[in-house]
Amino acid sequence: MKHRLLPPCLWLLLCLGGAAMAETSSTPATRGIMSCAPGPWGRVSYYHFYLEAPDYVVAQFPLPSSITKWVFDVDELDLISPRLEQAGLPPSMVAGMLEPRRVVKNSRHAYLFPPHAELEALSPEVRSAVYALLARNPANVFHFSPVFFLADSVDEWAKNSDIPDDLLQRIKALTYKSGEAWVFSDVPLLLSHARGVTEARFIMQKLTRVRTLMPQLEISQDDSLPELLNYWTTGLGLRRREIEPLLRAIVRTDGVSHLDLLHLLPPLARKLLYTYPDASMATEGRLPDCHWTSLNFFNFSPEPYLLDTRLATSTVREEFGNVDEPYRYGDVLMFIRRDGRAVHSATYLADDLVFSKNGSNMLAPWLLMRLEDLRKLYNVSPEGTRIEGFRHKKHGASE
Repeated sequence: MKHRLLPPCLWLLLCLGGAAMAETSSTPATRGIMSCAPGPWGRVSYYHFYLEAPDYVVAQFPLPSSITKWVFDVDELDLISPRLEQAGLPPSMVAGMLEPRRVVKNSRHAYLFPPHAELEALSPEVRSAVYALLARNPANVFHFSPVFFLADSVDEWAKNSDIPDDLLQRIKALTYKSGEAWVFSDVPLLLSHARGVTEARFIMQKLTRVRTLMPQLEISQDDSLPELLNYWTTGLGLRRREIEPLLRAIVRTDGVSHLDLLHLLPPLARKLLYTYPDASMATEGRLPDCHWTSLNFFNFSPEPYLLDTRLATSTVREEFGNVDEPYRYGDVLMFIRRDGRAVHSATYLADDLVFSKNGSNMLAPWLLMRLEDLRKLYNVSPEGTRIEGFRHKKHGASE
């Protein structure tokens, strides 16, 4: 495989850790039950709910600055003005930011400081164009990896979250489109309106709010257990001794018709799901990312060497083979940019469901998600990112 695995730089880069179970803020009744398409995985339904980083985890983090700064490579200083104006910024705003006394430079970067009043006045269309320009530079952390609203609206994302209406209205006013998704990048601007540290931490906690889902496998005596077992044991009987008695017990028990899908996951994935990284995970020098998560999916104990990008790349090259759709339980889906960089990976479960960790910081939990949502996060399109499937050779991939 020619592609080089590079872990994504997400919106809050932190390296301290602490174990944290997720706080949930909705129930199946409020979200509704949805059904997956039928397939060899059986009849799967799910409901959405939201996770937020707990208070004591957020309290460990240094709050970001409340001053907005835009970062450019210093050798592009002469190109900043025409690019920003072409993106739609008013010439007066550009000229004001580029006054020599207001520009801070070092050997690598030039820093601009847009006035918050003018920033708040931008239209969603201009904000989208300008922030797409800023997102080219990973130093613009909040633009490079913004907060995504995967719900149908910001109001849906905020439902039952205890976010005050004035704060919600500010978030909505600063939201813009990135690809197919509505996103938010103005974290410093939002913090500048906080009335104190407690409110600032409350804002940061709400910005960790992320949608996940709880799937269930519907089972009855009419279902073919051999076919279900074949799919959920990868066709090779993997963990069949643990899974078969469980499925048979569900079928034989009166009044029971479903099994939470997490019981069919391997032990490590089951342990990690809906949790945040533990402090002990930082002892290897970095926290787990998406590639560590995908490549350790079937391992009883995680392999620390998979934190190393070079060794993770070697593992995929040597132990996995390319596979096309339809994907199978346990396949690794790589999100690969046009330049060949693998910016994300996730583990395929069934239909449109995947197991994923979206970032290497401790505010990024292990989640179950729809592949459709991940496509929005990582800009899967002919002009953006493509998805390639990989299957371990032990699970039937060709050499």
